[in-house]
Amino acid sequence: MKQYEKTIKTEEIYNGKIVKLRVDDVELPDGTFSKREIVTHQGAVAVLAVKNGQMIFVKQYRIASQRLLTEIPAGLLESGETPEEAAIRECREEIGYRPIDLFKLGEFIPTPGYCSEKITLFCATDFSWDPLEEDNDEFISVIKIPLRTARALFINGKFIDGKTVAALGYYFTITTRGFCKNK
Repeated sequence: MKQYEKTIKTEEIYNGKIVKLRVDDVELPDGTFSKREIVTHQGAVAVLAVKNGQMIFVKQYRIASQRLLTEIPAGLLESGETPEEAAIRECREEIGYRPIDLFKLGEFIPTPGYCSEKITLFCATDFSWDPLEEDNDEFISVIKIPLRTARALFINGKFIDGKTVAALGYYFTITTRGFCKNK
């Protein structure tokens, strides 16, 4: 018995600025055939910024979910950019700070059933003020939440953005175990 699906044919349906959409004809492990709709995505980064006993978040309206969300600073990988370079750039654009001690928390694939996006999560606890110009199509506000409050909001399910939930989960797990600075 075959263990994996085998792609027989691929048809690109859409090629956009952020995503591409393709439809794959696949052979299933049992020998039957099916179609898979796949979103191809260049990947992203997100940074949990912890400064002076507070976490720095951004509030941003997200049209896809029709909600104003509280999120950690994040953004797309640009062509040729490493995740570390993207994380530094995104922090500078969104919250005005350059992370000095970027620490990789982990990475995850938010929706593996239909999308190739991988998000690399970082944490930083030391910064220098070094803002970049904000993206002209983003309207965000920066908010600072004390660590205890952020932890309580996390535990009570008040954050619903996936990358923020994942980063907070990593952070509160590793700081409890002493692996990350807790400033």
